[in-house]
Amino acid sequence: MEKLIFTKAQLLEELDVAENTLRALIEQRGFPHPRKMGAKLFWLVAEVAQWLQGCPKAWGGGAGGDAGAQ
Repeated sequence: MEKLIFTKAQLLEELDVAENTLRALIEQRGFPHPRKMGAKLFWLVAEVAQWLQGCPKAWGGGAGGDAGAQ
């Protein structure tokens, strides 16, 4: 069965970020808010993947990739 959710620990490990960075992504960059079931927080893998797909490419993406190069 395909994984449907990330716990906070799994998400932090998968993204290789600290908890403060995760909070900043949520508050400032539109990262998906966690869902809640009882006392447990979790993120839907599909929502995280969709957000990541919307991140700009670092190199070779065309739109502004070499804007600062001269």
